[in-house]
Amino acid sequence: MSDYRIIKQLQKSAIEDDYVVFYLYRKISAIFSLFFVKMKISANFVTFLSLLSDFLVIALMFNKFWILAGILVNLAIILDCSDGEVARFYNNKSRIKKKTRYGGFLDETLGTLGFSLLIFFAGYFIGQFWIGFSAMFGLLMIIVTSSVAQNEFPEKRKIAVNFERSIFGKLKGRIGFSNGIQRIFISLTIIFSSPLLLLLFAIAANCFWILKFWVYRKY
Repeated sequence: MSDYRIIKQLQKSAIEDDYVVFYLYRKISAIFSLFFVKMKISANFVTFLSLLSDFLVIALMFNKFWILAGILVNLAIILDCSDGEVARFYNNKSRIKKKTRYGGFLDETLGTLGFSLLIFFAGYFIGQFWIGFSAMFGLLMIIVTSSVAQNEFPEKRKIAVNFERSIFGKLKGRIGFSNGIQRIFISLTIIFSSPLLLLLFAIAANCFWILKFWVYRKY
């Protein structure tokens, strides 16, 4: 079996991801992952590349290359998908069944740092400091509330799935204000240098973490 087929088989399913990531970004990430495994690049190094890609977007915004910056916003999430695929490929090849958690820790930490700064500077360079700050705050609160809920509610995933099904009906995958949706939102914000889109992102992000308090109130 070719390495590419193995990578595709080891990708997360739509249920583990969400529709946007599974049906859009993972179609591209497999190609990147194949390149990385052929070059024998580690999954952790791919994670660092993801952080660097967000810093590159900030630099491009500073130099007013708005369209290129907006397009490259999506590179980080492709690399974010790819680092996990590369890690699973190496584990599968070495027949390692026990996964270390360091890669996930590194992925979450650097991903949060890069994207948060990117959102803030998007607001700053567009000339909307407080909207950028509010959008960044909303993203950080989404991550914080998810992390706390993971520890406090062992059935967090089941709770979220049941809530989504109560709105959207039976799903084969996840729907929500996911990383994929967030990246697309910010990508369009930067391409069009749009304060309105950034404001809508800030409202959506802050409403999303506030909604979590309402959802978890019975548990």
